[in-house]
This record gives sequence, structure tokens and C-alpha cells, in this order.
Amino acid sequence: MKRILICPVCKSDEIVLDAGGYTGKYYCKNCGYVGSFIIELTEGEYEELLKAGELERFIEEKAKNVPKDAKRPEKYPHENP
Repeated sequence: MKRILICPVCKSDEIVLDAGGYTGKYYCKNCGYVGSFIIELTEGEYEELLKAGELERFIEEKAKNVPKDAKRPEKYPHENP
């Protein structure tokens, strides 16, 4: 079953491994969040929460421990200067 990765900051599903997975962190293409904490759901769980209208609340509940100042680094190696 496919797994869906969700950013705890902006709730986007545009998450990729940072540095090819070498660092154990993830990078959000939408907001620039870099960190090891992400929300991971199976496709079934994602669809079930979406149908029930509980996806947003579920993500917010899980993301309570993300620091408020979690943000994009000043220079990120994947970007062009």
C-alpha cells in the first residue's frame, strides 16, 4: 500500500528525502520545512480521514510538537542561487 507523507507545518504532501535520505530528514517543497518529524499515513488512512473531514484536525493534533520557528534554512543546497 502506498504511503503518504505530510508536512507538519503547511500540511502539504510535497515531501522528499533531504540529501537523498542520508541525513534522515525530510524537505517540504511547499514551505521549505526541513526536519525528521513528518506525518506518514497509508493511502487508506488518508482517504478515510479526508472523507470524514478529520484530516486537518488529525494533522494539527500530531504536529503540536513541531517548533513554531521551524522554517526554511537561509541557503538550501537543492536551490539555484
